Amino acid sequence: MSLAFGILGFLNYGPMSGYDLTKAFESSLQFFWHAQNTHIYLELKKLEKKGYISGETVIQSDRPNKKVFSITEAGRNAFMEWLAQGSGEDATRFKNAFLMKVFFGGNMSSAQGAEMLRRFKADCEAYLQKMGSIPGSIESYGSDREAVQTLYWQFTADFGRCFMKTCIDWAQRCIERLETINQHDWKGEEDLICHIQTGKKD
Repeated sequence: MSLAFGILGFLNYGPMSGYDLTKAFESSLQFFWHAQNTHIYLELKKLEKKGYISGETVIQSDRPNKKVFSITEAGRNAFMEWLAQGSGEDATRFKNAFLMKVFFGGNMSSAQGAEMLRRFKADCEAYLQKMGSIPGSIESYGSDREAVQTLYWQFTADFGRCFMKTCIDWAQRCIERLETINQHDWKGEEDLICHIQTGKKD
């Protein structure tokens, strides 16, 4: 249902077509809410059926006609009610397939586990670099918005940068611990755990 409210949130800024909404998701919410265009169009139909949005076909002479959607009063009320509900349990319950692989990583060799984490770290570093363009995008898209609107956009961008940096630091610590396993021939599991926890050097 959050996708529906994301759509309502964008339409609360102003009328948009399905194409506009897809681009809006890609350029702003993609870090924490990936939405395919097929899902967006499907959700638009549901919202229109509920009376939360209304669509108007715009005739275009130089390109195919398009349907532009606007939020209705009922849709705006539903959107504001959703905002007022807060995070609920969403802040502490999430699914992450990569972390599930990490959890069961003891079934692989330490070298394989380290390589998996290196790939994860590299992906995070690449994404963090990509996020460098976000401030400029906020400034561009927010030029005709109230300052308080773009302030909240900056909040989410800051969360994204902090999250990526945390993931990179975490992955590096895990890699170093696995490399320690490869470098030493431990007498037993207890010696290994003690060494890792205390950072004791030979």
